[in-house]
Amino acid sequence: MKFTQKYISITAAVIGLTMLSSCADQYLAELPYPEDITFNEVSLDRFSYEIPDAPYEIGDNSSGIITVNVAKSGDGSYSGFALSNRNFRSYPWELTRDFGPVGGATPAQTQEAINSTAFSVFTNDINRTENYLVGNTNNDNAYFTLSKPGIVEHVLVANTTYTALLAKYGSIYSDDLDSETQMYKLDGDVKANPNIPSTDRETVYTLPGIDGTLNTVRLAGHQILSKRLAGEAAGEATGNRAAGEAAGDAAGIVAGDAARATYIIDFPASTTEEQQAAYDTAYDAAYDAAFALAFGDAYDAAYDLAYDAVTIGDITLTIEGFLNGSSTGTMDVYLSLLEGVDTENPDYVFTLDDWKRVDLTSLGQVDKVLFKMSSSYVDNQGTMVYPPTFCLDGIRLQ
Repeated sequence: MKFTQKYISITAAVIGLTMLSSCADQYLAELPYPEDITFNEVSLDRFSYEIPDAPYEIGDNSSGIITVNVAKSGDGSYSGFALSNRNFRSYPWELTRDFGPVGGATPAQTQEAINSTAFSVFTNDINRTENYLVGNTNNDNAYFTLSKPGIVEHVLVANTTYTALLAKYGSIYSDDLDSETQMYKLDGDVKANPNIPSTDRETVYTLPGIDGTLNTVRLAGHQILSKRLAGEAAGEATGNRAAGEAAGDAAGIVAGDAARATYIIDFPASTTEEQQAAYDTAYDAAYDAAFALAFGDAYDAAYDLAYDAVTIGDITLTIEGFLNGSSTGTMDVYLSLLEGVDTENPDYVFTLDDWKRVDLTSLGQVDKVLFKMSSSYVDNQGTMVYPPTFCLDGIRLQ
């Protein structure tokens, strides 16, 4: 990993006016960056990323010096912080239904396509911050330490494109949504690739989740499925199902017997199967009506109440300060949020699509800053389904 000093180039025009003539004089000045740690002194190839082999020190006496942690595995995976300057903001064409490699992408091609999003910052416009960190919060390895205790004035955080696309759309994106699974259909109608408004190519897009499958649901879909589960559990818990079934069966038998008797009178030459069909039709109609009266209303009321009470749907970055091994406080930052989750701002619905400045002065004097991620969307083992990754830049120390 190479370090080079970089500068901001500023071209200014100085125009002097006199009574008879004017003159213009241009000068080029090189000024150091403001006193933020920006990682631009690290030399990276264009549109590339790098996972350092070991923790590394960055900064100077003016900006302050920090040590950035990273733990790199032999298989190329990591936790802690990698470096990147990528800004890919859309689904990879290699993994689309109609524009991928003939015969489908190989495992290596699939992983490279995923990496093109996992090591890219998700921004509305072309990213202007150059180099930045990509944090993986597994094993509590995403942290930096200060060379001496101080106050962190602010940092800049953002989503990776990988996390943002999965949160907004899921592992599959098409024009047709399956209301039962809350997944877009792989055989659905085509759509334009998000964040590429200039292209006329439309297709169906895929992006495997961290489990390697196409089963990751968008955040809004996760919320709907969770609401349904809560509603169904509450409805069943009303305890009136047995009474509803008994009432339905009694009403069904009476209606079925009457319908069969009438059918025999009207069609004396009918078969036993035809008579039974008349019975079954009347039985089912009467059963459903009686069951709904005895159980359905209570079920529906409990279902609706529980459904509406579920307010989940977030991806949260938690920033924690430490001094001499003791926590100094935490700060939560939403990277994606659905309505009703933030009690202070219940109308907020967003997936962060640009850099966000986060004031960390409330953490006080620190010698370590740790980053952790969580989400309401977890698997059966309680592990976050979305990638535990985010982008970090612009660290300012007081």
